[in-house]
Amino acid sequence: MSDPQNESGKTAPRTFHVKSFGCQMNVYDGERMAEMLGAKGMTAAADGLDADLVVLNTCHIREKAVDKAYSDIGRLRREDGSRPMIAVAGCVAQAEGAEISRRARSVDIVVGPQAYHRLPGLIDDALAGRAAVDTDMPAKSKFDVLPGRTTQQRPTAFLSRRAAQKSAGPGARRWTRHAHWWTAA
Repeated sequence: MSDPQNESGKTAPRTFHVKSFGCQMNVYDGERMAEMLGAKGMTAAADGLDADLVVLNTCHIREKAVDKAYSDIGRLRREDGSRPMIAVAGCVAQAEGAEISRRARSVDIVVGPQAYHRLPGLIDDALAGRAAVDTDMPAKSKFDVLPGRTTQQRPTAFLSRRAAQKSAGPGARRWTRHAHWWTAA
């Protein structure tokens, strides 16, 4: 990278990778974080090891979610010993809070599911060497702050086959099956 380093010795990320695992809300939140980072001029990378910033978007409801998050953090070390900037987002971040940064010193940012619209500012805090933890429930909802959607590439509903067939009665919406989801036509 040719970007100058700041006083913390870290370089501003130019590429990012968002890995969402868990629930369907995380799929949406991950897309919104990717849109925000793209709007800041960052480019999506296909893999975490190729990215300057990796956002692990977690779900605490799923079995062993905390263990999976820490396992992924440990795998983000490159062959040359370097690592990307790491952000843990979502429900595990909310539940674990600052404990994540104490337990996994390679984590730069911890952001809860209601505060991820503050991710760009948290990146700046981490680059400046300041604590970058935000698991608060802000007075202004993320939905009030986030810009409108620019693309609609995600599923509009997650339905089982049975639910889609049941709702296909006269005058009902028509559903289109994709690889792993259904969308309203």
